[in-house]
Amino acid sequence: MAEEERVEPTLEAGAAPAAAASASTESAEPLPKKSNKKLFIILGVVVVVLAGGVGGYMYTQKTEAEKKAAEAEANKPENILKKQLTDRKQNAPPIYIALDEMIVNLPGRGGEHYLQTKIVLRTADSSTESKVKQFMPVVRDKIITVLSSRQMQELATVEGKTMMAREIALVINSIIAPQLTAIYILQQQPATADLQNLERIGAIPKETSTGKKITNEAARAAAEFWNVTEMDLPVQAVLFSSFVMQ
Repeated sequence: MAEEERVEPTLEAGAAPAAAASASTESAEPLPKKSNKKLFIILGVVVVVLAGGVGGYMYTQKTEAEKKAAEAEANKPENILKKQLTDRKQNAPPIYIALDEMIVNLPGRGGEHYLQTKIVLRTADSSTESKVKQFMPVVRDKIITVLSSRQMQELATVEGKTMMAREIALVINSIIAPQLTAIYILQQQPATADLQNLERIGAIPKETSTGKKITNEAARAAAEFWNVTEMDLPVQAVLFSSFVMQ
C-alpha cells in the first residue's frame, strides 16, 4: 500500500507536463494561419498596385496618342480654314481694337505734309486682338508704309480714304491669317483663282487622307466651300477715330 501511494504522485506529476505540452501545442497551432492571412493580404495589395500602375500607364499612353492624332488632324490646312470660316460665320457682335496713334509724312504739292491718325480695327473674333499684338511691330510697319504711300490730295476724298482703309485691312490680314487672305485675294481675280492656285496655298488638298488624288468634282466643291468674303477675314474693316492732315 505504501508503494502504491508513492507511485500515484509520480504518475500525476508526469501527466502535468504532457497536458502542458498539449496545451502549448494547441495554442501554437493558429499562428501559421494568421501569418498566411497576412501574406495573402500583402500579395493582394501588391497585385492591385501593380495592376493600377500598368493600367494608368496604358491609359496615359492612349491619351497621349489620341491627343497627338487630334492635334495632327486640327493642324491640317483644310481643317484650320474650316474652323476659321465657321468661327467667322456665327454673326458674333463686333469687337473693336484701337491702335496707338500714328504720324507719317505725306508727299504732295506745295511741300511736305503729314498725317496724324488713330486707327480702330473691327473684328468678330476675340482671338484677333492677341494675334495683332503678337505681330504689332510688323503690323505698324506695314500700316505706316501704306499711309505714307498716299498723297494728301488723294486722302482728301472719301474714295481715297476708303481704298486706303481696305488696303490696310488686307495688309494686316495677310500677316495674321496669310492662307485665308491668299484665298480671298485669288477670288478677287477670277482669272487666277483656279484649282492649281488653291492647291498651291493649301486651300484644297491634293490628296485624300488615304493618299488617293481627289476628283475634280470634289476639288470644285471644295473651291466653292472656301468662298471667302471681307467679313470672313480676321480684320473685317479699318476705321479712323481721328484723321488730321496738314
